[in-house]
Amino acid sequence: MTFAGFDLAPELRDLRDLMARFVREQIVPAERAAGAEAKELPGGVLGELRAKARAAGLWCLEAPQEYGGGGLGAFEMAVLHEEACKHKFAFPHAGGGVFGHSPPVVLYQGSESLIERFVRPTVEHGWTSFTAIAESDGGTDPARAIRTTAVRKGDSYVLTGRKMWITNADRAHYGVIYARTSAGISAFAVETSSAGFRTRPIPVIRDHWPTEVVLDDVVVPAENLIGDEGAGLSLAAGWLVRGRLGYAARAVGIAAEAIRLATEWAIDRETFGAVLASRQSVQWAIADAQISVNAARWLTWEAAWRHDAGEDARLAAAMAKLFATEMAYKTVDAMMQILGGMGVARELPLEHWLRDLRVARLVEGSSEALRMQVARKVIGPAVSGKKADRPA
Repeated sequence: MTFAGFDLAPELRDLRDLMARFVREQIVPAERAAGAEAKELPGGVLGELRAKARAAGLWCLEAPQEYGGGGLGAFEMAVLHEEACKHKFAFPHAGGGVFGHSPPVVLYQGSESLIERFVRPTVEHGWTSFTAIAESDGGTDPARAIRTTAVRKGDSYVLTGRKMWITNADRAHYGVIYARTSAGISAFAVETSSAGFRTRPIPVIRDHWPTEVVLDDVVVPAENLIGDEGAGLSLAAGWLVRGRLGYAARAVGIAAEAIRLATEWAIDRETFGAVLASRQSVQWAIADAQISVNAARWLTWEAAWRHDAGEDARLAAAMAKLFATEMAYKTVDAMMQILGGMGVARELPLEHWLRDLRVARLVEGSSEALRMQVARKVIGPAVSGKKADRPA
């Protein structure tokens, strides 16, 4: 393995700067205009910003070029996600949906029919999708927890079961649903307009609520099977890597923006005859936060670079997501402390970020599950309680 460092290509630097300007000049003012009580960008405003994002060349950057996307790799997306999230509605999607939703990566393993029916319209028409793995019995251990079934009947499968904590299912055109077939866990593309498909919102701490997905004998064409029967978990592994890298990069961007807001406040805010920035406690809080942001960024960039290089990046992505989301939660909390009352005011985005980041520490691998993954790699078989055999 050869590593030449993280010298960003001039084209990537230009694209990063373009993204930063778009967020600063277009998205942030639109969020402010929406008001402190808004939970997302109004539909009309979102549509206008989407058109501007397309015109600027910032649309569906992660989707392959042959399907109309930007064709960017994981490393490039990690760099851009950081800038795309320096605004209030940055979770669960960078840009609050302004930059489009790239199709679930598992669909690229599907047939040409699936590409034409789902991938291309997602990019061309701005469709929203979802991925449904977790169930009420557990999401961390899908191999054993999935109870949703897909039974083959002629040229179709009949899906029956319930999925929990699913993002966007209530507003999506379709989703990738993982169900148990006779050959094991399999993945299916399912249209939300299908008979027997319904959703129920689940109120949670953040403004963007997940849903329960109910599948009441939903009939899905056999051609909607993605890959082979029983290949679902292997397909999901690649999706999880990209998803965890996205969460890590977005967390880095939010933490960096929180530091910027708190630092500007500390420089201008005067108490007892001196600005806050002169207080050692404030200086150290900002210094510690900046060090943590840098560390999270390097973890995320390394994991993304390994993924693009064709390496098994599952462990690196797990470490990046774990460290970055926990770091960002602590950083936003510390910066809120510096901002005082303004830190918890809805006029600023920090209280919104804190709620989003609390959820981010659970989804696509909880912090505890990711620590277990890292521990198994570092410690080895002894994690199961067995004493390792050593040579005499």
